[in-house]
Amino acid sequence: SQVTGPCLAGFYCSGGAASPTPRDALVGNTCPQGSYCPLGSASPLPCPPGQYSSSAGNTGIQDCLLCDAARFLPCTPGPGAQTPELCPAGHFCLPGTTFSTEHPCPKGTFGPRTGATSESDCEPCPAGMYCSAPGLSQPSGFCYPGYHCAKGAVSPAPFKHRVRNSAPCPSDGIHGYRCPSGSYCPAGSALELPCEPGTFSPVPGASACLPCPAGMSCGTAGT
Repeated sequence: SQVTGPCLAGFYCSGGAASPTPRDALVGNTCPQGSYCPLGSASPLPCPPGQYSSSAGNTGIQDCLLCDAARFLPCTPGPGAQTPELCPAGHFCLPGTTFSTEHPCPKGTFGPRTGATSESDCEPCPAGMYCSAPGLSQPSGFCYPGYHCAKGAVSPAPFKHRVRNSAPCPSDGIHGYRCPSGSYCPAGSALELPCEPGTFSPVPGASACLPCPAGMSCGTAGT
């Protein structure tokens, strides 16, 4: 006998097929989910990373669908992806995302929910806390005693000292500063707190104010 023609699109013929539409899985079969089979296919072609197919019998790459926002498709060996997975917390998935950590929430932010679709779904780190790494699902922790962390801080100890009555100027791009003299900052401080009358803080970075020394008076808050 002679070769009668190519395997039909939507099928693959792996060798020894007597029909252009084999279905016995030994010499060929219908093109499986996650792949496509053009005319004359010897084996299924997997859908590219970032695309998927949940149906069988696909005839071309146009049958592979782009992954929707909020989901990703892992790039794994073997057959192409059949079902996209939900984007994990701490990350966001744009259309066509190929792996779960492709788009992490940046430093100073965190992503508490799964299925985020854009960077705007990442939330700024709350005041009094810090987010030191990309891809966080929750803040890293509280600001250190003696420091003030504004919203969006990336360090627990912002080290650029703020001169009294001046705007904070963090030297490393973070939000916050060392607690100035006359104030105190317990752990997790979102704002500096002025020392109460009868107490004082002579140096920056205090986590608590000191009692006024004997023979002296400290009658003004923020001394």
